[in-house]
Amino acid sequence: MKFAFGRYVPTDSVIHSLDPRSKIVSSFLFIATVLSVNSLYDYIWLFSLFMVIVKMSKISIKIYLRSVKNMWFLIAFATVIQYFVSGIETAAFIALRLIFVVLFASFLTYTTSPLLIARGLADLLKYFGVKKKYREDFSMIMTISFRFIPILFDEVDRIIKAQIARGAKFDQPGIRYKVQGIVAIIIPLLISAIRKAEEISIALQARKYGVFERSSYYVLKWKKIDTYFFTFSIFVFLFLFILKIIF
Repeated sequence: MKFAFGRYVPTDSVIHSLDPRSKIVSSFLFIATVLSVNSLYDYIWLFSLFMVIVKMSKISIKIYLRSVKNMWFLIAFATVIQYFVSGIETAAFIALRLIFVVLFASFLTYTTSPLLIARGLADLLKYFGVKKKYREDFSMIMTISFRFIPILFDEVDRIIKAQIARGAKFDQPGIRYKVQGIVAIIIPLLISAIRKAEEISIALQARKYGVFERSSYYVLKWKKIDTYFFTFSIFVFLFLFILKIIF
């Protein structure tokens, strides 16, 4: 299992060259649009928008769909719950919403490196009055978190294969076997995560993190194309929001 969600896919597209701040805010607007609409026609508009983004990002649609496949359990679980609570129509719209949320979140992570996402988020925090020191700490936390997501899922894949080689049977029916299978994965995963966190802590201490003021190699520059893309995302949000009010 190769976990696709959260991985950066480098290409020479226009989307990749955008300022991370414009992509972060735009992706939040797209996700807010997804969560605010409730009509099939609105989702057709959103799908058309997403296909334009796919074309501009020069990333295969299969890679985006792989991120949905990786999140199938969450989507299926929420859909089944809504089916029993509110009926099949609501369950179908919940499934669509979750799929589009994953797709638009993938648009950000696939086209922006974890470091730039963290830098962009930290820079946006200054508009909320957050002090520079806390912004830098937040940037470091986000950078490590983004890098840990694919690493931990690769670690899960490695642990599962190792446990199968030792004779573990994850496909056996019964709650007892399922619990044993989960424990056989969770405990080694926690140990591995703690070990990696300790290694990162030692590395940060060796580099005297927090002692001196940090500088950055990357300088964020807002360009005209960022303004155009940001304006476009606002237009999409307002357009579908107005359609929802009218119809």
